[in-house]
Amino acid sequence: MFKKLGFIALLSISHCSFSKASNHISVPVNRDIYGFAQTILNAQDLDSISPDIFDHPLCQRDVVDLIIIQKALQVGKADVTLDFFMIDHEEREEILLQSGMSMISVDTIWLSQAKALGDSVLISSPIIRKGEYFAGIYAAESRAKTLASQIKQDFSNITVVSNKAWSVDWSTIKKLNPKRLFNESDWTMMARLVSNEWVDIMLIPFNNKTPFRYTGKGYKVEAVQGVKVALQDSRHFVISKKYQNSQAIFDSLQLGIKQLRANKFIEKSYQKCGFLNVLVDKWREIP
Repeated sequence: MFKKLGFIALLSISHCSFSKASNHISVPVNRDIYGFAQTILNAQDLDSISPDIFDHPLCQRDVVDLIIIQKALQVGKADVTLDFFMIDHEEREEILLQSGMSMISVDTIWLSQAKALGDSVLISSPIIRKGEYFAGIYAAESRAKTLASQIKQDFSNITVVSNKAWSVDWSTIKKLNPKRLFNESDWTMMARLVSNEWVDIMLIPFNNKTPFRYTGKGYKVEAVQGVKVALQDSRHFVISKKYQNSQAIFDSLQLGIKQLRANKFIEKSYQKCGFLNVLVDKWREIP
């Protein structure tokens, strides 16, 4: 029988233990994303939510991922309860999956990253399909207009910061031949480097309000108007094969994704969040 999952489980987080019980799975989730998701859901049940909830200033792609996977498992009638524990860096999630210490990703990963995990995981149908996703080029607010004239068909006149572990972002930027490319693992530090004009730009998903901006402690960055970067890969959920019931849970997930795709829940959710953004449809694409 299907057991209710989702944010009832989220609100009563288990300790960081790794359970392999048939209907309880300990799952890592980024601490900040968890908090944003709680605020956006505002105690609503998964049954009752619509894509409209993602039209929220705290929304970002990771939040939609976290809710969609739970919704898909629910719709697919998975006999599972997700018990969440907090992590601070997404890279840990991939390590935990590969080692078998985590069964399921609640953050989508690029297909190229999923394939690199080899035969240790089952890869879901695409959640973000190849060709759907464009990143914004973000700069210090004071420099966004100036940099717009310097960006042609590549980044040869500008410096960029990214995370080498983000393989699709990193390879895309390298192909654009930046004047200099800096590696930084912490997103907030990247934003501070750009905000303080020590580095010219970084790639960030668009959000759902214009002008497109991200602000936080020590940073304020804004999208360079009129230009966007194509990231040519698809994004997927993955499930570790190292668990007894992984195939059954994967089959339920696939069924749920199929139904959510059919009723447009997936596309509309990412559109409401701004990740798939119709406001930039006519912006110039590079490369």
